[in-house]
Amino acid sequence: MEGSKQTNGTAPHGDPSQQLPNTARKLRAPTVQEALPYTPLSSIVPFTPDVIPAPLALPTLTPAVLQSSADSANAKKLLHDLSSGATSAETASKRVQQTLKDVQKLLDPASLTQYKFKRLPPQPSNKANKDTTVPNPPLSSFAKMVLDNTKVSYRYLTPESEAESRNATNGTGVIPLPHSWNIKKQSSGHVAPSRPQTTPSSSQQRKVEAIIPQTLTPSQRAEFQRLADVSFDHARPMTTDQRQKGDAAVQNLQKLLSEVFDAEDAPTESDQQATPNPVFVVRDTGDGSVTILAPEVQARLDSSISKVITSGRFHDIQIDDLMHVQKICEVPVSTVQKLSLLVSSGWSESEEEDWVSRLGIAEVGLIASRTLMRTMSAGAHFKELQSEDFVSESLDVLKAVIERCVIPIIEEPPFAGEKIRGEKNQPPANPKFQAARDNQNALVSLINATSKSVRLLGDLVVKIDLDDASISRVEYLCKTLIFAENAISDKESAVGVQVFETLRRCAMDVLAKVFTKYTDQRQFIFDEILISLEKLPATKQSARQYRLTDAKPIQLVSALLMRLVQTSATKSTEALKLRSKAQNNEEDEADDASDEVSDEEESSDDESERKASPSKTRDADDDLPTIVRPLHEAARANAWYIVKVLTHRAANTSKTSDEPFRKLLDIFTDDFLNVLGLSDWPAAELLLRTLTMHMIQIVEGDKSTVPSRTLALELLGTMGSGILELQMATRAAIKAVDVKESPTARRLADLVTQFDAGQSDAAELISFDGPYRHVIHYLEARNTGEDAQLQTARGYYLMEWAFASISGREGSTDSDASETPRASKELQAKLKQMFAHPKWLEDQAGSFPLTTSEAQLASMIVTLRSPFCRAFDRIFKTLLNSMSSEQSRVKSRSMASVVALLEKDASILDRNQSVMGYIFRGATDPSSLVRESAMGLIDKCLALRPELDASVYRRVIERTRDAGVSVRKRALRMLKEMYMRNKTAEIRSPVSEAIISRIEDNEESVIELARATIEEIWFHPFYMLKLEGERAIQAKLAFASQAALFIQIVEDNERMLHVLEALVKRLLTVSKTADGNKRVCKTLVAVLFEGVVDSNEIPGSPGQDQILRSLTIFARASPDLFTTSQLERLEPYTQNLTNTDDLDVYRSVITILRNVMPHQPMMNTNTLKMLQTTLLTSVTKLQKPELREVAPCLWTIDNMLGDQGNPDRLPNFILSVMQKIYGMRGSDQTVVDDKTAATVAKLMRIACEFGNAYNFDSHLADFRKRCTWCTGDSVAGMLVETLCPFTSPKRALTLRVASLEAICTIAQAWPKQFLRVDVTNAFETVFKDRIPQLEEVLLTGLEGFFVAQEVPDGGEDAPVGSGVATGTERLGKTYVASDHDGASTSLAQRFLPHVLRIALASCDEAAFIAARLVVSINKQGLVHPKESAPVLVALETCPNKIVATEAFKEHKSQFQKHEALFEKEYMRAVQQTFEYQRDVIGDAAGYIGSPPTAKLHLTWEVLKTGKAQIRKKFLANLAQKLDLPLAKLDVAASGGSQPLAFVRFCLENMAFFEYDKVDDLLHLTASLEKIFAGTGSTLAQAIESEVLQLQVDAVVGASNIPYVNTSKPLSSSEPIPAPTLTPDRLLHLAMSSQLLCLIWETRSHLHKTWNLQKHLNKPKAQQTKDTQSKTASRASNAPYFAEAYFKRTKELLKPIDSAPAARQMCAAFVELISVDHEVKVASDDDAVDGDDSFAAGGGYATPSESTERGLSPSVPPSGGSKAGRKRKASGTPGGTPKKKGRPSFGKRRSGSGRFGEGDDEDEDGGWE
Repeated sequence: MEGSKQTNGTAPHGDPSQQLPNTARKLRAPTVQEALPYTPLSSIVPFTPDVIPAPLALPTLTPAVLQSSADSANAKKLLHDLSSGATSAETASKRVQQTLKDVQKLLDPASLTQYKFKRLPPQPSNKANKDTTVPNPPLSSFAKMVLDNTKVSYRYLTPESEAESRNATNGTGVIPLPHSWNIKKQSSGHVAPSRPQTTPSSSQQRKVEAIIPQTLTPSQRAEFQRLADVSFDHARPMTTDQRQKGDAAVQNLQKLLSEVFDAEDAPTESDQQATPNPVFVVRDTGDGSVTILAPEVQARLDSSISKVITSGRFHDIQIDDLMHVQKICEVPVSTVQKLSLLVSSGWSESEEEDWVSRLGIAEVGLIASRTLMRTMSAGAHFKELQSEDFVSESLDVLKAVIERCVIPIIEEPPFAGEKIRGEKNQPPANPKFQAARDNQNALVSLINATSKSVRLLGDLVVKIDLDDASISRVEYLCKTLIFAENAISDKESAVGVQVFETLRRCAMDVLAKVFTKYTDQRQFIFDEILISLEKLPATKQSARQYRLTDAKPIQLVSALLMRLVQTSATKSTEALKLRSKAQNNEEDEADDASDEVSDEEESSDDESERKASPSKTRDADDDLPTIVRPLHEAARANAWYIVKVLTHRAANTSKTSDEPFRKLLDIFTDDFLNVLGLSDWPAAELLLRTLTMHMIQIVEGDKSTVPSRTLALELLGTMGSGILELQMATRAAIKAVDVKESPTARRLADLVTQFDAGQSDAAELISFDGPYRHVIHYLEARNTGEDAQLQTARGYYLMEWAFASISGREGSTDSDASETPRASKELQAKLKQMFAHPKWLEDQAGSFPLTTSEAQLASMIVTLRSPFCRAFDRIFKTLLNSMSSEQSRVKSRSMASVVALLEKDASILDRNQSVMGYIFRGATDPSSLVRESAMGLIDKCLALRPELDASVYRRVIERTRDAGVSVRKRALRMLKEMYMRNKTAEIRSPVSEAIISRIEDNEESVIELARATIEEIWFHPFYMLKLEGERAIQAKLAFASQAALFIQIVEDNERMLHVLEALVKRLLTVSKTADGNKRVCKTLVAVLFEGVVDSNEIPGSPGQDQILRSLTIFARASPDLFTTSQLERLEPYTQNLTNTDDLDVYRSVITILRNVMPHQPMMNTNTLKMLQTTLLTSVTKLQKPELREVAPCLWTIDNMLGDQGNPDRLPNFILSVMQKIYGMRGSDQTVVDDKTAATVAKLMRIACEFGNAYNFDSHLADFRKRCTWCTGDSVAGMLVETLCPFTSPKRALTLRVASLEAICTIAQAWPKQFLRVDVTNAFETVFKDRIPQLEEVLLTGLEGFFVAQEVPDGGEDAPVGSGVATGTERLGKTYVASDHDGASTSLAQRFLPHVLRIALASCDEAAFIAARLVVSINKQGLVHPKESAPVLVALETCPNKIVATEAFKEHKSQFQKHEALFEKEYMRAVQQTFEYQRDVIGDAAGYIGSPPTAKLHLTWEVLKTGKAQIRKKFLANLAQKLDLPLAKLDVAASGGSQPLAFVRFCLENMAFFEYDKVDDLLHLTASLEKIFAGTGSTLAQAIESEVLQLQVDAVVGASNIPYVNTSKPLSSSEPIPAPTLTPDRLLHLAMSSQLLCLIWETRSHLHKTWNLQKHLNKPKAQQTKDTQSKTASRASNAPYFAEAYFKRTKELLKPIDSAPAARQMCAAFVELISVDHEVKVASDDDAVDGDDSFAAGGGYATPSESTERGLSPSVPPSGGSKAGRKRKASGTPGGTPKKKGRPSFGKRRSGSGRFGEGDDEDEDGGWE
């Protein structure tokens, strides 16, 4: 290309000193004639007209290389960098080398077009510059490198004449430059780089100047008109292939239009002589026939126009042809509105075919509407193609198809009715659904056509301006589609789920485009979406049908909301256009002002450039904050509005409500979390951040309700879990990238590592080469088709990046501030360029390889450093603080949320040391719900961090004794896991002991769980272990450790002996794995026996006595676990009794021998003889416990030896003992010396133990022969006859005790002896004398007898004697079964009253034994249940947990058998329980512990297992017990405290029962109100008359309080004499007032604690129906109500020790019954006159009113009010007479009546 260039706006060669005249800078857009000589058209005629676009008389719109001054600055910087790297060829960088190659390619002559321009005629030279010599500017390093390494052939213009040549040589000729080269008026901001003038030879230089156009006059300038920016697609350069395709598309369309237009003029099918027309068809619409294009022709036409538009050749089509096409398409579009598209049932085949035909016509109409929209969109700059009617008709056809066809079919169910759960038969099929399914192809085609039309509607919205009415219709259509309910699966859909989902996606895109372009519609769009949320399905399966490629499906509305928020943060194109217009207006003003500026005022090039282009100056001044902050605030405001609406609606509904808002909020939250961290949905973080802020405000707000707080806590837990999931996903994403090969991946991985270590640098995050850039580059690379979703995501990320860079601190949960240092100006400049030019990052900054995994990782990193994710610590702290809330529901909910977080990431426990402290406080909360939640949370913590077991297990053990059954169960499960995780005895021993102790629990389910737990941890792990084989050593060590644990448990708690014995016995007999358990026990016994020989075999080296004591448990539970050799090894331990330790060993050995030897008949005879001799020798040295074991053992040995032994040895021994005892009965002695008494007692002990264990009847003759003083027919009878004289009161107490004990011991084995007259007389004497020591001995003996006969749980008969089984285990004894039956029945019926008396007399050992005896007697059914029922109830309140548990079990068992009988005895039981607590326990209160528990709670638990009628009767009777006859109230006894104490006991029990049914509570409160209303009105009248001395008429009523009545009628003028009030009478009234105030206080407490208000406001019919099945629920602040109740009752129960105190109490009661402080009324008259209407209208019914109307006399509480409402009194016939007035007492209260003001009878305060 010939010619030379110069810089624009300066003198040639860029000499700043030679500035152009000021007028030269005032340039304008040239006209066509002016510009034509400078174009190729002046010399070359192109062979194709579209090679060079025709010039238009419009402002210069050709996109410049550099769009702004910032671009120019960046270009200069780029050149400077290239020059820096090009200092020498050797050191040139790779980038310089590559750039040089690129420039050389561009300057390759082969690729350049050669143009020849005509030389312009010479113009007169400027004399001022004639002699000026302009030197060549210096070249930069890179420019010089290009110059030296590039060869480009060129030449100067050849002058046509010598004059022209001379002028050119002298520099007078100038080459005019096109106006587009001048930079002074370019809106694009392009700055052309200067280029040195190069001549052909080094010695020749030519000076070339530019032509400066003449300045236009004002009149000439007025002829020009400024136009808006217009983008011409046809101006884009095309390739040859694209040009050919465009030509083909134009030709095809023109050919098709010719065919259509020709066919339009041809005759139609309606003409008789017409030939068939393949282009137009006639269709019947129901309203007549219309001629429309054939479907295939209409489709071809639409496709052809689309191809022309795509190829950029739309302007080649004549406007008239396009208008003609629009007219043709208008017919089918308008036709659709007349069609009936609704599907119907009962169609015939022909009718169905007609419907399908109409669907085809509708589809043609949709295609035609697309054609209309295409022509209007593509020809947006042609007014002729724009028509509001066409837009309206296109919307009409869409509305008709969507509302009449698509939506009805989509929402049509497959069945005519709903399927009933449990029914096998399907409901009948829906004929409409079936018709749609049969024609699925036609419907799918129609819906697909609708989708395409809706998608094209979005393009139309963007490209042309619609009026408000059309915009509203577009929004309505989109909203209709978005909120239509789609089917859950394809099986339930007539056309397929995803077919309609595609249409809904298109609607979402259109609505988003409307939101983007029409900013004034944004608030309306948000409102419409949020108002329509209730139409969404509330089930997660049907709601989430918006499928994502890299995440789970979400709601379409969730995606829409995120899209709209992202759009708010994106700088829209429409906003840029509006801004451009404003800039242009300001530009004109700046031009006029610039005329007054002289050259001297311009000091530099930059300054002149700014003055010449005010728009650029403004762009430079509009810094990044000015651009970013409005976008950021808009996004935040929209997110806040969305969250506010969602949470407000959700807070007012529940998950069980019919309204879906609560569930929808959960679904929205889950959806946002589902896409959190994905590059396409960055707005999810902002919405979640806003939701987090709002939830924290709710939790910490003082006025927030409990449901709102629980909602907030649940969502906080959900969002916290989402943050943890993102953290884990980020760590996992590192594994998916190549850290070794990719520097980008390595840098991103380092950022994640720094984040985990808490050392992340925010500056690194927002750096230009950081993750933000990676994400934006990834989005731009994917956005090949102008995807609006990706564009909004890019815009949002760019906004967040820019906002982080301009902020002094990054965002936090509370604000958008953080510790990030201020970013560099260079970064801000680059970000500003990215805002101004969407492709700047790709074009200027360059691209770099980035994998999808790396982009995803970068997106996750950006999200992790967002304010939402960094708010995790705040979320967790809020949850922990809520665990100490006063509301139990709040505590429980916060614990559940913390559990969810711990399940996601256990490392939270390591980072927050105070977590366990918060949890432990919850484990001791008054609410069982909170305690259970806390235990669950502790369990989670332990599972995640097992090392915490050592510090937690004791707290868990404490919870095994919790009052809540569920808490105890949870604790047992936790202990099981702790046992399995820890191998040390320090933890296993107390854990095992705690589990075993729960076998004595009063809840059967807890007992079974404890048994199963022990079996799992003690036996199951050892099933596969054997002491032989390959793993013998490991097995032996395991069994040794288990044996050591067993020994330690027995040593730590003596009570464990009996519990373990019962446990082992059950596990070896009843358990399903009894065989395996038996093998384990047998091995344990063998290991323990080895330890007896060498204690070092067992860890801890326990002593022999400890090991043998453990073996006794197995011996009693299952004797066949032992072997003969093991027993023989025990024989030596029976020979040494020198100290106490030897005695312990001896006792254990004898116990083992006694229980096991009957099962080992093959023992060595010599061993048996030696053992017999040893035992007989030691008999006289043994105490009672050892002797009780030795006697059966000797009897067993004697039977085993048989003839080999000495059968007379034992009988002779007993005979000698009897003779010695008989020798001591010579004379009655009340006092004997200790030695003699001890000798006789020992002899009696020997006699009774051998008499119990032996059957000496085979030697009866010998006994009769030697014991001549006996007359009995059995040896047992002779022994008892010998002992009975010593029970006489005349004997010493020591002897009486010994003889009584001996008789009971013998009779336990021989029950017939209990029936002897002398024995029963002795027993009667003991109970008569009431000597505690004797009573205890007798009760112990009787207990042994009754307990031994109880039937165990297994159902088999119990053995006689303790621990002895049947058969050979019975030691050969036999007796008649009737002896036992007769003895037990006789003893129970004769002595039960004495036993009951002792059981309730004290809390000592005798009472304990008596209580167990009562339980045993009842178990066997020996007496009538009603005789002991009150005692069982009283014993349930015993402080001894064992007694209480046993009594509860028996009470429950008896109640289930005799429910109606027990119901009659309950009131007597309550009275007896009160007396027991008052006299024996010393505490007359009705509750124990904190939180308070009713003392009768076990009784109430029993009642809850029965019928509701029995419970109600119990409550009613208990309430009736409070209605004491006030006239007979004994105030003299203990100051009247006894009646009040009983009332208090009953009321406190009722206040703290654990109610399950609302019906029970309403029944109880109604009973209390009835008592208060009935008795209270009478008492109030008495107080008013006698204490307050108010004049009342005489009333003769049925009052139980005596009144002063006159014998003659009184007139109103005759005063009533004041009755005489004695101190006793005053105290009587005051005590009565106390009693009734307590009743009312309890009633109010029940109302508040159990939320009875909501049940009482319902109509009676609905109330009865609901409350019968309604479960009672405590108020969240029930503990607060309990404290208030205690405080109030304490005030009421203060002793009345003076007359003023008594009067004050009476006055308080009158005020209580007169004024209802729970009701707020407007005025006194309203309260008086409107009682009935108030109560009927949902207010509170007073006791009298409700009674009169037959309703429940309930007076539920209301919100606290200052003014109370008068109650009407009842209790006297006709009600209380009216009064003139009465003086007020105490402080006047508004709304309580006008006391003492002398008002008329209608205004007396409401006493009617």
